[in-house]
Amino acid sequence: MKRFIVLAVISGLFIFGCAKKEEQKGQYLVKINGVTITKEDLKKEVEALPPFAQKMFEGEEGIARLVDELIKKELLYQEAKKKGLDKDAGYLKKVADSQKLILISALLEKEIEDKAKLSDKDIRDFYEKNKADFTVQGKTVEFEKVRDMLAQRLTAQKQKEVFDGYVENLKKSYKIDVNKEAIAGLSKKAETKKEEVKEPVKEAPMKEEPVKEEKKAPSKEKPKK
Repeated sequence: MKRFIVLAVISGLFIFGCAKKEEQKGQYLVKINGVTITKEDLKKEVEALPPFAQKMFEGEEGIARLVDELIKKELLYQEAKKKGLDKDAGYLKKVADSQKLILISALLEKEIEDKAKLSDKDIRDFYEKNKADFTVQGKTVEFEKVRDMLAQRLTAQKQKEVFDGYVENLKKSYKIDVNKEAIAGLSKKAETKKEEVKEPVKEAPMKEEPVKEEKKAPSKEKPKK
């Protein structure tokens, strides 16, 4: 009996192992020079698109179109690397700039957006205190009708307040050396350049010479008898 149980377990593991291997083999949808495009890649690409664009890649034809787009994307990427463009100074500068912006965005999301969130109570309290501002033709507009608009406006105000305070604290904690003379020099140079710009020389209009009439030579015909 035990022998049958052991055999069953071994058989199950073998079948499971084969299935896993087959699943791994079949995971990729496309392989380009060893780089695989998987079902997960496809899913991520679709999810990154806005809702209206996602509909373009629905169904069999849509999926085939998306796979083709991913193939093009990978081909172009590999070709760019092959040509050494990933080591180009201009490219590296753009990458550095992009990284800076991404880091700033991550910082703002953590330090500003999270701290500037408003509760429904905050929005309603503002509405109740300023109800007079929400009247149309003598009738008060219901809270639910202005809630989203208020939420956007108040959140933007709160974010600005938090942002300004956060930046002011950073200015106090970091050593900032402002070269006022150099900055003033920039504005002076700009003014000097403006003064150096001369007005275009106006060309004098060309005088039209009077047309000279040609004098006719006297006729040499003999008088008739």
